[in-house]
Amino acid sequence: MKNFFKNQTATAILLGAIIIALGIIGYALISKDSGSGSKKDVLDSIINGDKVFKGANFEDKEYILGSSKNDITVVVYSDFECPFCKMLHENAILQLQEKYSTNSEDISKAKIGIVYRHFAQSYHQKAPTEINAALCSRELYGQNVYTNFIDRIYEINPTNDGLDLAVLPDIAEFAVSVAKNKNQSVKKDFNKDEFTQCYDNKTYNSEFMANMQDALVAGLEGTPYSVITYKDNNDQIVVAKVSGAQDANYYESIIDRLLNIK
Repeated sequence: MKNFFKNQTATAILLGAIIIALGIIGYALISKDSGSGSKKDVLDSIINGDKVFKGANFEDKEYILGSSKNDITVVVYSDFECPFCKMLHENAILQLQEKYSTNSEDISKAKIGIVYRHFAQSYHQKAPTEINAALCSRELYGQNVYTNFIDRIYEINPTNDGLDLAVLPDIAEFAVSVAKNKNQSVKKDFNKDEFTQCYDNKTYNSEFMANMQDALVAGLEGTPYSVITYKDNNDQIVVAKVSGAQDANYYESIIDRLLNIK
């Protein structure tokens, strides 16, 4: 009987040691997955951590959050008439804008940058006009209005050429008013005739055509398409390529690991 209890005690101690060891190993794995570590370790643990972004250099006016000062940038290639692009904006981009913003009055101050580039699918006939209107809002009224314009057009657009183009001036005017209500900087007051003439003249066709070419260079096969990059010295390293309408959690799981780089 004494030997029986001795054996039971030894077994219990052994099992306890195994459980503790497993706990230590599990904690180590969780800590590793949390992303805290050296730049090399984190980048090596994420998809495409050794590739350089081959798209055009980022310009501050393209940002709908953050600026070129940010180390982490999400480049979004999207089409206003694409239903999955609308889904991506609603289920991911808006949440990223909110989570990583540090100042509602100045979108350039943020933990990450989001660059928006336009890709009009050939079967979306209204997309080129909408893209011109968005770029007109940016050039005439500023970066804050551009961000608000993009948010608003996705909010009201039924997609697949369902938007009445006559409402484009209303979207721009709304975007200007939102910026003013948030105490964001605006270049000038809204002028419907000026704005309408800008997009009717297809003023920014060459820019969005360059965006489309850039998307193909960056690996786009369909919209929406996005690339998460990390600034390593002078290079933008491609950390992940994201096809389709992933939700905010997908982006956050990668971004938060990058933010924890020591």
